[in-house]
Amino acid sequence: MKRQVLIIFSLLVLTTIRVVSAQEMIGVVFGNYSGINSAIINPALMTGSKAYINVNIVSSDVFVKNNWAYIPKEDKTLWDLFTLDTLVPEYGKWKYNGLYTYHRNTNPTNIYQSTRLLGPSFMIQTGSHAFGLSLSLRGMTSATNIAYEMPIFMYEGMTYEKLQNIVFDDYNFNFSTMTWSELAASWAWDFMRPYKAKLTFGVNLKLNLAHDGAYAVNNRAKYIIYDPKTIQIYNYDAEIAYAAPINYDSTDILIEGPFIKGIGAGIDLGFVYTRMKSSIYRRGGSKICSKPYEDYIYRIGVSILDIGAVSFNKNAQKHNYNDVSVYWAQFDTLEYHSFNSIMQDLSKAFYGDPNKSKTAEKFSIPLPATLSLQFDAHIKRNLYVSALVIQPLAFSKRQLMRPVQYAITPRFENDYFAISIPLSLSQYKYFRLGTAIRLGPLTVGSERLGTLLGISDLDGMDLYMSLKFSLKKGSCADNKNGACANSKFGRKKKFKYSKQNYFF
Repeated sequence: MKRQVLIIFSLLVLTTIRVVSAQEMIGVVFGNYSGINSAIINPALMTGSKAYINVNIVSSDVFVKNNWAYIPKEDKTLWDLFTLDTLVPEYGKWKYNGLYTYHRNTNPTNIYQSTRLLGPSFMIQTGSHAFGLSLSLRGMTSATNIAYEMPIFMYEGMTYEKLQNIVFDDYNFNFSTMTWSELAASWAWDFMRPYKAKLTFGVNLKLNLAHDGAYAVNNRAKYIIYDPKTIQIYNYDAEIAYAAPINYDSTDILIEGPFIKGIGAGIDLGFVYTRMKSSIYRRGGSKICSKPYEDYIYRIGVSILDIGAVSFNKNAQKHNYNDVSVYWAQFDTLEYHSFNSIMQDLSKAFYGDPNKSKTAEKFSIPLPATLSLQFDAHIKRNLYVSALVIQPLAFSKRQLMRPVQYAITPRFENDYFAISIPLSLSQYKYFRLGTAIRLGPLTVGSERLGTLLGISDLDGMDLYMSLKFSLKKGSCADNKNGACANSKFGRKKKFKYSKQNYFF
């Protein structure tokens, strides 16, 4: 079977999807030293930091996970991917799928991917207010309710006799993907201080510049494959849209077009209730560096993340297929000439007109709206335990989606060292054990120790890191006479450089 045929079939049944899953960098966004990174899960957490200034140099997360394709742990480990030991085709019969095999079951596939590169960013706290500015590059993919036979056809080809002459009737399987740059302005405010507590409100305002995006909303796809040459499709009801940085008329994949394909806006809103250890509110001196850190018993936060959308109008196309049918003989004779030729062939097959399926040159993709709950308790001295809930909010079938996630994370932390051990549950059934270690300015973590240690099948990976610097609350140097503001007595005292004034 020619690969070109499988490409066309994949467009129809949405098997050309990135089989990955999302993750939250728990070791970076949680803790008293997270600073601007905490705004990722709740902007109201910024005022609870031990730093009054926090500068993030770079933070990144690479996470891949799926429940369909894998490499057996006996054959390859994650570390083999970082060596010159190339993967030799061992499994599938086609050149492009020989590197992996798949689980033999009939479970529908839900697929999620999320990557984030947080560039130069900073946070500053002035009394009861904290302000932040961050620049990120984000990428996300989600596919829900993908029928079991679709990726199998992509892997095995239409020659796979076990799935021939079967009528498949699939409903409501959707796919969305987008890569975008995000500029976020953050603000948090301790707006109320009842007895031994404080209430904090936070907001992230985001400008989103998208570099590519696509979605496919499939209400129904009923089809049967008789043999490698013949397919019958009926009652196909779908909407497909895309904006990619390529020339749609070129035989080769040529990268071109405007760097920004779409523009949009988003907002995060958050609240935090903090139960303080002391009922005395110490305001500190006049300098922002002299504002003291206030210890807490526990924090409870709630946030709504990524409310908004991106509109695409550059190199964008939208195609509609409204309950269409076709008996397609000699399907194996089709050849790939260009991306436009594929879509025109599909339109001609379904409508008899190569241009009828194209209905617009603009579309929009909603951001991955999410409800997040956070809990963080100070157990004793340097011991803490936190909990995180991530629950997607579905408003549109075109929307990007995060997976459901629950996590409990005990941690030890001080100014210069921290270790977290997150235990997480994804999609209600996938347990993972991870760890994150901070040494000075550098944090490195993973939430999939089994993959790193080579004791689990290679069905993904998870590595994240963060490099950042901070200045600690409650102490500051005077440039003229080397003095530190004493918030208790309102006078200056002799100051010598100490690690207590500067931490990571």
